[in-house]
Amino acid sequence: MNSSKTMRTFIACPIPKETVQSIKNVQEKLKKYNWKIRWTPVENIHLTLSFLGNINLQQKINIEKTLEPLVLSQKVMKFQLGNLGVFPSTNRPNILWIGLSGDNQDLIGFQKKVQTELIPLGFPVDKRPFKAHLTIGRVKGRIPKNQLGDALCMDILSENYKFCFDSVVFYQSILSPQGATYKVISRNQFTGISYPS
Repeated sequence: MNSSKTMRTFIACPIPKETVQSIKNVQEKLKKYNWKIRWTPVENIHLTLSFLGNINLQQKINIEKTLEPLVLSQKVMKFQLGNLGVFPSTNRPNILWIGLSGDNQDLIGFQKKVQTELIPLGFPVDKRPFKAHLTIGRVKGRIPKNQLGDALCMDILSENYKFCFDSVVFYQSILSPQGATYKVISRNQFTGISYPS
């Protein structure tokens, strides 16, 4: 990448492989409704902390330098899959997501810290309040309200899908007619211990 070229990027916490399989199981359960949904490929599911858009080489270098000490000072955060939900509302569902329960306050604090440290690099803070969620599908047609209500009441907490976020990845998003693919630019590990079994 030379200094005149740009790349589309974002910062996110990757999902552990075991949890990815659990999310796939949830998607499979929802497919029984035969809704018009473009399901997120499970390998692309992640927790977005900050979408940066197109950046140049110098910004890339500065972001990497900024992220490393931030991540090293953060302890591992523990979670389990929470409720199902939609954005922007049940009357007009566009995005289908899985929420998270666990160390949410730590996560909110860390995400705010990341965004604050990126301000001097030219990235404004997102005005929307941060909500920890994993996008599992995008709605492409009408969803009957009674079916949506049934789906949103699905108890996935009973599955006890526990996991932890132990790293932050700086990703490049490469768009194509087949969809987006994500390339790791850099990865930094949180400090702390793994989730107890």
